[in-house]
Amino acid sequence: MSATETMKWMGRGARSRTGAVGHAIKDRALEKRLRRASDEADRLRRENDLLRDEVSETRSEHRRILDALEARLAEPATVEVDVESRSHRGRWALLLIALGGGTYAWLRARANGFSGEAWVGGRAAVTERGTATAI
Repeated sequence: MSATETMKWMGRGARSRTGAVGHAIKDRALEKRLRRASDEADRLRRENDLLRDEVSETRSEHRRILDALEARLAEPATVEVDVESRSHRGRWALLLIALGGGTYAWLRARANGFSGEAWVGGRAAVTERGTATAI
């Protein structure tokens, strides 16, 4: 039921003006909805273009990486080792530490009066505690 049908007690001119105002309000609401839809469509179009550009950049970067990997795998694996440039500092350090530790242990044992006969099969005596010591 429209506004003009409920206003039967008014004159024909007033009813037509009321109908025109009602149509104008409906038209403005429709224009507002259309404007919102148009703005949303523009925003979505810009976002879609941006995403499409990002996808194309990502694809080209992926292709570049895959091409580089394929080129690297296609090359024969050659390992060249320059004998003069190889470093054995770690091995030398380990050897020096082992020699130093052995020397330190030998000097400590000599300072405590321990002779090397126990190591080479000399006579061993049993003390009161039950441990073997060299005589």
